[in-house]
Amino acid sequence: MLHPAIGFMSNWGFSWSQVLGIGIYTQWTVNYALAVSAATIGYATGSDALVDFGSFISRPWPSFLLGTLVLVSVVVVLLAGMRFLKRFLNTFFVLAVAGSLATLLVFLANSRETFVEKFNRFMQNTQGLSDAYASVIATAQANGFSLPPESLGAAILALPLGYWVFIGFTYSAYIGGEIKEPQRTQTRAILAALAFGYVFYMAALWAYFNVVGREFNHAAAYLEYNTDQSPLPVAGVLNFFAGLLTDNVLLNVLIGVSFFLWHYLLLFVMVTIVVRNIFAWAFDHIMPIRLTEVTEKTHAPWVATIVVAVLAWVLLWASIFTPLFDYVFNYIAIFSVAFWITSFAAILLPYRRRDLFEAAPPNVRRKFFGIPLLSIAGAVNLVLFSVILYSSFTLPAFSGPVGPIAIAFLLGIYVSGLLLYFVAAALRRREGIDLNLLYGEIPPE
Repeated sequence: MLHPAIGFMSNWGFSWSQVLGIGIYTQWTVNYALAVSAATIGYATGSDALVDFGSFISRPWPSFLLGTLVLVSVVVVLLAGMRFLKRFLNTFFVLAVAGSLATLLVFLANSRETFVEKFNRFMQNTQGLSDAYASVIATAQANGFSLPPESLGAAILALPLGYWVFIGFTYSAYIGGEIKEPQRTQTRAILAALAFGYVFYMAALWAYFNVVGREFNHAAAYLEYNTDQSPLPVAGVLNFFAGLLTDNVLLNVLIGVSFFLWHYLLLFVMVTIVVRNIFAWAFDHIMPIRLTEVTEKTHAPWVATIVVAVLAWVLLWASIFTPLFDYVFNYIAIFSVAFWITSFAAILLPYRRRDLFEAAPPNVRRKFFGIPLLSIAGAVNLVLFSVILYSSFTLPAFSGPVGPIAIAFLLGIYVSGLLLYFVAAALRRREGIDLNLLYGEIPPE
């Protein structure tokens, strides 16, 4: 396969993409999910206090302080132990799914004409703007907007955005070693999650565009992100438009809470992934073993969890108070490099380490016309992420900045991982430990 240093570099880069993501997602949890949900519920219920609260927490300092509380709550729940964490995540996952299904049903139960009527009435009452639906489109067109044609090429170039939506299906692999019979459980869970996600997304997007309208959606987004002329009181996102379509207060609250929870719950998953990776590095003698210390009562990894939270907290501050992320943070490109590198390991494993391949579970050893399916999957993955990386660097609107500073930042992350491995290897060699031998075989289940 690949040299251990390359394997560590790949995992190091992916982990840093998640730490960076935790910082920015914490900000989004507050000034995007919570703020928009509060304002939407406020408008639906006639509560000026909620509308003002949504506006207030969108400001830098309130956003940072609330984001800090969000990170602290994540740490507290994670350190409470696996049993409590499981109940916590399951409970709020059900609530989040219920809100998403409610959102879908709201769109399925309404028509384009109903949406235009309710949107126009809302904008007339709150912003004093008549015929707002047509006005949004006309204003966007006056500022250079035109509806892009649908094409296969455009769909391919949008792959980074699509993969960003579905990337979470890989996350369960990072706790696969803690699951009984992972070769069976993981396969079923990943495929089931992908199937559910695909069906739901397709149904939700069809219903949304059928009711809201593709041209209006794109025009509203264009005004929001390219001009200062958006008449909408909050970001024109799916749950805001769903809230306008229902007069049921409880349904509106459920939709708003669900929108917040999907952002909030993601933080737990991302922190857990990075903590598990830190544990692996420490057990492999690359990082200090102190990072694996756990609490006496709940056996939660307190040192690694706090390290990740502090790093994310610093990045939260940077994302709010500095333009750093506007110049360096291409999230999709950073994590895609890790998957691109991993493709080569999948392609080469059956040939370079036949002993490991033959010792793998039966579903891993399957072949198609004599070619290992693992190698075929690796080749497909290589093509996929080559396209994603190409699109990421040619369409920054989908992925993030692509200038020299952003590219240098990306390379710096991966090169630093490579250097760290060789420094650790040199130090351990003095202690009589050969790091290369540790990667000579796959750990037992």
